Amino acid sequence: MEPSIENYIKNLVRDAILHLQFRNERQTYVVANWKMNKTIAEATEFFQKLKGRQDVKVVVCPPAPMLYPVQLMIKQIKKPIGLGGQNVHWEEKGAYTGEISTGMLKDVGCEYAIIGHSERRQYFLEDDATINRKVKKAIKAGIIPILCVGETLEEKNLLQTEQVLSRQLFGALKGIDMSQLIIAYEPVWAIGTGQSATADLAEQTHAYIRSVLKQLVGHRAETISILYGGSVNGENAADFRSMPNIDGVLVGGASLNASSFDEIIDVFAKGVPNI
Repeated sequence: MEPSIENYIKNLVRDAILHLQFRNERQTYVVANWKMNKTIAEATEFFQKLKGRQDVKVVVCPPAPMLYPVQLMIKQIKKPIGLGGQNVHWEEKGAYTGEISTGMLKDVGCEYAIIGHSERRQYFLEDDATINRKVKKAIKAGIIPILCVGETLEEKNLLQTEQVLSRQLFGALKGIDMSQLIIAYEPVWAIGTGQSATADLAEQTHAYIRSVLKQLVGHRAETISILYGGSVNGENAADFRSMPNIDGVLVGGASLNASSFDEIIDVFAKGVPNI
C-alpha cells in the first residue's frame, strides 16, 4: 500500500479504538431543565416522589429563586443529585438587574450551569461572543458549563446544520479550557414541539460535534460528554441511549414529572436497582 493510504487506515483504526475506550469512561448525565416552572410546593412533591439512581449522574436545574430551596430538598432526600443554574452572567457583581453570578450559584450549591440555551439566544439575543464570556467565567469559578448548541428548522431545511454547529462551537469555545465541559445538542425545531430528532439523526449530529471538538482539543474530545435534548421522554430515551456518541440527555417537559423523569433516568442507568 501507498504510505499515505497505510497511515490513513492506521489513523482510522486508532480513532476507533480510542472512541470505544472513552465511550465507557465518559460520564452519563440526565439533566432536568425546569425552565420557568414549579413552585416550592411543587418542587417538594417532585423530590418526595423521585426515586433517582446512583449509577447515572442526575442534575436538576430549577429557576433561580428555587435554587436554594431545591438544594435543601436534595440534602433532605439524601440522593446523589447535582444542582445547576439555567443561566449565569460573566461578571461577578454589579449593575446587572435580574442576572445571577457564578458566586451566587456556588453559594447555593450549584455545580453546573446551562449556557447558550436556544431560548436565551432567541429571546434574550445572546450571541456566541456573549456565550463565550459566560463559559469562561463559569469554568474559572469551578462551575461545569452545559453548553447548548443547535439549529433552527429554517437552518435545518437549508442544510445548514453543520455550518451552524461549527460556528456556535468555535465561537463559544474560543480560548476555553475544555477539561470541565458538557455539550448539549438541542435542535431548536425539536424543543417543546414533540418532534424529537430520530436517534440515528441525533447520533450523526453528535458524531459531527465530536469531530469539531477534535479540531479544538484533539483526542481529548473523546472524553467530553455530549447530551441530546429536544422532546426527550420515556418512550424514545432508549433509542438515544443505544447510540455511541450520545452520553445522556437534557430533558425539558418530561423532567417536570417525577415518574416520567425516573423512566428516563432508568434507561440511562447501568442496571443497579433503584435506590
